[in-house]
Amino acid sequence: MIHAMPQGVASVLAREVLERVTLLLNHVLAAEPEAMARLRPYAGRSIHFVWEGRPAWLPAWVPSPPEARWGVDAAGLLDLLPADAPFGDEGGLRVVLDGRALLDWGLTPGGAAAGVAPPMDVQGDAGFASALSWLAQNVRWDIEDDLARVVGDRPARVLAQAGTALASGLRRLTAGLRRAPAAA
Repeated sequence: MIHAMPQGVASVLAREVLERVTLLLNHVLAAEPEAMARLRPYAGRSIHFVWEGRPAWLPAWVPSPPEARWGVDAAGLLDLLPADAPFGDEGGLRVVLDGRALLDWGLTPGGAAAGVAPPMDVQGDAGFASALSWLAQNVRWDIEDDLARVVGDRPARVLAQAGTALASGLRRLTAGLRRAPAAA
C-alpha cells in the first residue's frame, strides 16, 4: 500500500516542480513576443494560483498541486515568488483552478487541444485579467518545434505523433475512469 509522502518532502518536491514550470512558462512566453508585450505593463504585479477540487479517481496519496505565486518582471516574464509571499499587491490577480474541471479540459478533444481557454476563476485587476485570458487562449507550447532543434524534423514529427496518440489513449482511459462507479 502506498502512503502519502512526508509533508517536508512534498513541499521541497513541489517547489522544485514549480521552478521547472517557471522555466517552461518563460520559454513559452519568450517564444511569443506578443505575450511578453501584453505582460510588460503589469511588471511588479503578481499572479497567485490556488487549486480547489481534485478528480475523484485520483488516489489519495497523490498530492494536490501546490499553490503558486509568480511575479511579472520588466521583460514580461515570470519570477517564482516565495511560497509564503502574501497575496495583496495592488492590481494583482488571484486565479482559482478546479482540478476536476482542469483535468476534464485537458483531456477532452474540445478543451486544451482545441485551443479553448482553461476553466479558471480570475479575481483582481480587470486589465491584468484580460491579458492573462489572452495568454490562456492564444499561447501554446510548440513541442514539436523544440524537439526538432534537438533531434531533427523527422524524428520530432514521429515523437509528436506518438505523443498525440498517447494523449488520445489517456483521454479514452480517463473518460472510462470518470464513468466508472466509485469503489466502496
